[in-house]
Amino acid sequence: METKQAESELSFIKKVMEDSRQVAMDNGKYYIFWGVLVSITIIMNYVMIILNVRGGNYYWLVWIVMMFGGGIATTIMKFRDVKKAKVHTFTGRILSSVWLAGGIAMFMIAFVGPAFKAYSYVYINPIISLVLGIMYFVSGGLQQIRWLKYLSLGWWSGAIVLFAFPGIHSMLVFGLMLVFLQTIPGIMLYKKWKKEINPAA
Repeated sequence: METKQAESELSFIKKVMEDSRQVAMDNGKYYIFWGVLVSITIIMNYVMIILNVRGGNYYWLVWIVMMFGGGIATTIMKFRDVKKAKVHTFTGRILSSVWLAGGIAMFMIAFVGPAFKAYSYVYINPIISLVLGIMYFVSGGLQQIRWLKYLSLGWWSGAIVLFAFPGIHSMLVFGLMLVFLQTIPGIMLYKKWKKEINPAA
């Protein structure tokens, strides 16, 4: 009985490891999409602040519109990916859960915390960097992509800098982090996916 249980557990572990090499969801498109979207939003907010656009509500309105629109677009993209996917892997479901949970956490950090004055808005980016570091560490580990996993060090190091030097200009630092730690890696993942997972595309 114990032998059968051990074989079953080993078979399950092997399946998870094999699944991690064929994750359809994590094709880099979401990294690119959110990296570009948030970078644009940050730049828009930064320019509005520098130009002294009156009405602080406009800053939040830009974020709400962009993030709500991004959420709708992501849902549509995900729905299409799920419909097209021939195989739904266990690892893919874990990754989806990780990024969904992380997305909800980042939304709450960006909007709920400041709304209740739990912390200043200048600490939103470093806290989100901590969350992204966790998500990249888990994602890289599940997919067995070492460089993706180690991007978490960049997010955590960036969080230290953003905590140490809070202020308006830290928005640009976070914007650069999104370019180099999310958008570019997303392009690399997309190329890898096109080459290995979907060579005919």
